[in-house]
Amino acid sequence: MNKSISLILKVVGLLLSLTFAAFGVLSLRQSNLIPGLVMVGLAIILFIGTTILNDRFPAEEMSGAAAKEQVRNFYRKYKAHIGPVIFWAVSVIIPIIVLYAMVDQQRSGTTNRWITAGWVSTILCMIVAMLWTIHWRFPKWAAIRGWFAQYKYEILIVAVFLLIGATLRSLFITQHPYPWSGDEMSVGTEGRRIINGEVTDFFATGWSGQPNWSFVPTAISEILFGQNILAIRLVSIIEGTLAILFLYLLARELFGKTIAALAAGVLVALPIHLQFSRIGVNNIIDSMTVCLVLWLTLRAIRLDRYQNYLWAGITAGLTFYTYVGTRLVLILAIVLLAYTIIRERGYFRKHLLHLGIFIGAAIIVIAPQGYFFYRHPDVFMTRFGQESILLNHWLPLQAQRTGQSMVAIMWKQTTDTVLVYVSQPAVGNFFNSPNPYLTVLGSIFFLFGMGYALVKCWHTRMMILLVWFWSVVIVGGILTLSPPANTRLVMTLPAVAIFIALGTYQFFEYVLRLKIITPTWQTVLSGAVVLILVLQNTFFYFGVYRTKDYFEDASGEFGQEVGLEIRSLGPNYDYYLFGSPRVFAAFPTSVFLDPNIQMVDLQTKDIDTLTLRPGMGNIFASIPENRSDLDRIAQKFPGGTMIQVPRRYINEILFYAYILKP
Repeated sequence: MNKSISLILKVVGLLLSLTFAAFGVLSLRQSNLIPGLVMVGLAIILFIGTTILNDRFPAEEMSGAAAKEQVRNFYRKYKAHIGPVIFWAVSVIIPIIVLYAMVDQQRSGTTNRWITAGWVSTILCMIVAMLWTIHWRFPKWAAIRGWFAQYKYEILIVAVFLLIGATLRSLFITQHPYPWSGDEMSVGTEGRRIINGEVTDFFATGWSGQPNWSFVPTAISEILFGQNILAIRLVSIIEGTLAILFLYLLARELFGKTIAALAAGVLVALPIHLQFSRIGVNNIIDSMTVCLVLWLTLRAIRLDRYQNYLWAGITAGLTFYTYVGTRLVLILAIVLLAYTIIRERGYFRKHLLHLGIFIGAAIIVIAPQGYFFYRHPDVFMTRFGQESILLNHWLPLQAQRTGQSMVAIMWKQTTDTVLVYVSQPAVGNFFNSPNPYLTVLGSIFFLFGMGYALVKCWHTRMMILLVWFWSVVIVGGILTLSPPANTRLVMTLPAVAIFIALGTYQFFEYVLRLKIITPTWQTVLSGAVVLILVLQNTFFYFGVYRTKDYFEDASGEFGQEVGLEIRSLGPNYDYYLFGSPRVFAAFPTSVFLDPNIQMVDLQTKDIDTLTLRPGMGNIFASIPENRSDLDRIAQKFPGGTMIQVPRRYINEILFYAYILKP
């Protein structure tokens, strides 16, 4: 080993061991046993490693003048490396300080802000250190222009896909899907809390156990576009559109430009992907991050450069800060690297530092959120505990209730999940379509593509595609309650698009081998199939699906229309609701639309003792079943106006309301 490099490693090792030891001991003194022991253990390992390095590469004995001269020579020779070393050291030391600060469970908002700044600084330090290490320079304009000239047609094709995808995801966005769901409004409310400064600990969790960082994009959108449904849904529009881009890049890395274009074309108008790209919940980010992380990981393996492993590690770590299902993406990236180690002889030995950069970057990025989940394992397991059939004794209880065997129940779980892609209606949460995810034509080529991948499953690209799809189907579908769970299968959709592209292209490849068509016609016919799928899916989603209002939800519609009615009256009104047992006054949509008004749930027995606040207007609403309660309110508080509001797409009354002006 070069003497100067060994000296750098010794110095950095001693500094890091000292830092780990100090914060480890301080953590132990505050009775934080596990974090303290981990940091002390790392300190000892680093110190022992530095000692071994010092024994194997000892410094030469020399006079004081000679030592000074060596230091000067070392500085002149390696001064360009001092900056990167400092940034690398800082990117490890800051997370230790951040974790130590997080030990205090009663910390102030100011401390939380410093913790957030430290975490962001850590990521920036890693990036700066890597760019400095590789002597990165911003490309010159001539190089940029040459790159665009080389890929201009491909860039144009991708731009067209993105334009069409963004348009389909934005069209009639405030009216369709209807109604605005309570979950969307809950996300919007979390964004509002961030804007109002109510959230200072971004490594804690908010609505539905999701990390507070997952609501930051919504908060930014609300700052820019106002606190409304457009701002909430805009985040999903952007994420859904970016999923098309990253799918193209991933498929191009796996199978080349033609398959990439076909797959991106399929995803552009896939109805279920359109749906979640237009709803202001966080599920659609799964389809974006899985493509991004797998693309960066595959690219790192191919290019064999340190910086690419860093980008992959950082993005993989960031998946811990979004929707709970996205955490599976990190596992998929690790599976891909592990499979590469198994398949390629000598890969592990030659790429030990590369893998260390990936894992180290991911750990550093995850560390604060991981520490929060370590302190609150119940929060980490919230969704798993609620939905998994293996963690809540659901399976044996269901067998006991129905008299069926566990094997029969698991078979039904499997068919309900798998068949939703090709033959079974996609009923259930957030979609509720009368059709499967795919059209008949799409189903055929999806099955062809799946079969082709299974035949060649030992190839790395096929292996990761199959593991990706089936791991989500099993963990997010078969092993969860009420399959098919549309929200939990969103991550499979880019893989589905690739399977369809593969099936289509390989079908015409076989036709080509029969000498019936030419290679040009193979591409043209494959593109024609994708175009037909785009038209079929677009007409269905914006035609039948919209006009038949399959997304309808009486409670969500109630919350939206009552909230809009109250907003139209102005701020000086109190809201009373006879909604039992179906809806409640503080429905998330109503709360988001009218956050500052008093909301009260009433029952028949409350009418006689009810008093109203002086000087305030009042709106009393009821579901149709409780209409008689409004008549009693009108008798007790005469002088108001009785109105009825019909449902938008169904010929029935949504709610009745009795309005008393101030």
